[in-house]
Amino acid sequence: MRLFARLTPLLILLCGCSAAMAEGVTPFGEVLVWHVSEEVSSVWSSTVTNGGSPSTFSADNVQFDWDAGFRIGLAHKFDEQSWGTKVYWTNIGSTGNGEIPSGNHAIVPEFFSGFVGGDAGVFDSAAINWNFTFNNIDFEIGRAINIGNSMSICPFMGLKAAIIDQKIQANWANREIEALEVTATEYVDHSFHGLGPSFGVDGRWRVSRCGNLSIVGSFSFAILWGTWNVTDTYERTDDAFPALTYGAFTTSMNDSSLGSLSLNYFLGLEWIHEGEVTIVARIGYELQWWANQQRLPTFQQLPMHGDLALQGVTCGITVGF
Repeated sequence: MRLFARLTPLLILLCGCSAAMAEGVTPFGEVLVWHVSEEVSSVWSSTVTNGGSPSTFSADNVQFDWDAGFRIGLAHKFDEQSWGTKVYWTNIGSTGNGEIPSGNHAIVPEFFSGFVGGDAGVFDSAAINWNFTFNNIDFEIGRAINIGNSMSICPFMGLKAAIIDQKIQANWANREIEALEVTATEYVDHSFHGLGPSFGVDGRWRVSRCGNLSIVGSFSFAILWGTWNVTDTYERTDDAFPALTYGAFTTSMNDSSLGSLSLNYFLGLEWIHEGEVTIVARIGYELQWWANQQRLPTFQQLPMHGDLALQGVTCGITVGF
């Protein structure tokens, strides 16, 4: 129900974006139903279970929900033989949650400030809320090349700009022993922005027995020069500090610049209705993979270079006159 509620305004928005424009400029829109994954770089705590032989250790990960996003843009092409251009914006947000109830175990924060704050191993319960926001703006220029009567490819090149923001709040607590009641909150702000060239190729194969239906695919990659800013703040929230440990501890890793590789893959079906009004509808599976995107400092005081993946169903419509 929550996903449907998010899709409804997106569908209304995309229908509004389907009105054609003059001079060969055509708007288009797509609905994205994607799943975000940052495993194993989304490990946020370790749980050590006591009372057995041997004791057990488990890494606690965050599982993100399936969420709805959108892609809207403009395409321009004079005719079938000319170069075409596209500019479009991709947006999706997601939330991951996790909780560890009180029990016969010790919880160790994996984020750096929480680990060195002096309370690692004291906690026996924890919870986390992880918010993820993804924005991409792409400009592409390419030209279709026919291969026979039913196949074509379109090599393209362009420019990609990306902004990826992640905001994390973790709550740590130990309420089992009244004399050692310790509570703390940790805030992590992880942001990335980058810009760089992109290259790729689109392919289309028209199904001979159904002339309006085609199998379509796309593969592209981008190399972005990016900057990461990461701030991790651990704060005690009980009445005992600073007698037992630090009241607050902050770790900053700002203006960390490095190249970033992004791969994008799409495979699906496209249906075209041609007439006074041309309607193009498509649906398929899309995957985006960002190498070394997650750069959270861990208790080893080294950035964890974890990968980011976004994948799921992409469907859209274009209307032109």
